[in-house]
Amino acid sequence: MRYDLAMRRGRPVFGLVALFIAAARCGLPPGPSDSPSSSGLHGEVSDPAGDAQSDARVRIAPDLIRATADVASGNLTLVIQFASGAFDRQTTRVSVLLDADLNASTGIAQRQGIGADYGIDLAAANGLANVTKADPAGCAAQLSCFAVVGSAPITIATDSLQVTVPLSLLGNSDGRMAFAMSSYVLVAAATAVVFDFMPDANLSPGRVQ
Repeated sequence: MRYDLAMRRGRPVFGLVALFIAAARCGLPPGPSDSPSSSGLHGEVSDPAGDAQSDARVRIAPDLIRATADVASGNLTLVIQFASGAFDRQTTRVSVLLDADLNASTGIAQRQGIGADYGIDLAAANGLANVTKADPAGCAAQLSCFAVVGSAPITIATDSLQVTVPLSLLGNSDGRMAFAMSSYVLVAAATAVVFDFMPDANLSPGRVQ
């Protein structure tokens, strides 16, 4: 099934709820800097290759297969991998949701049973990831559910994206958090097509611990 959801006042899509637009499988080769810190926290999620949805308007459907999250030296580093040939630098975007306090009753409720306190939206085309903070009041008023609080550059490889975000942009979290993500493409200024979820929407989110 294709998830083709119109955006409302800049509110992008993750799962079946709005997010913002301001902009592994075992044995897979690691992405750039894809080794857990010996002294920090680590988490990872995976998703089967070949399960991304298709859409006639998008030439390459971004197919997520693995992501790692490492916390060390006051930073969170995410490495997101796509199936071979399933990443288009011009169109692929990824929305990451973070439950920074591990409390489902705070932030913006998600299908995976997490309360998203922060989001990271990675846009490969401009090499930038926008960091956002949950805005429950705005969300309740049918405005944007997340407000931009900062940004970070993306490192782009053949089939992967990497970004490092200071924990200070995530409410000075201790680094223990739950996370989930989706890949999507903007097919029009206010229309996003979601192609893949990682983990799948019926599974538990990843945990950094």
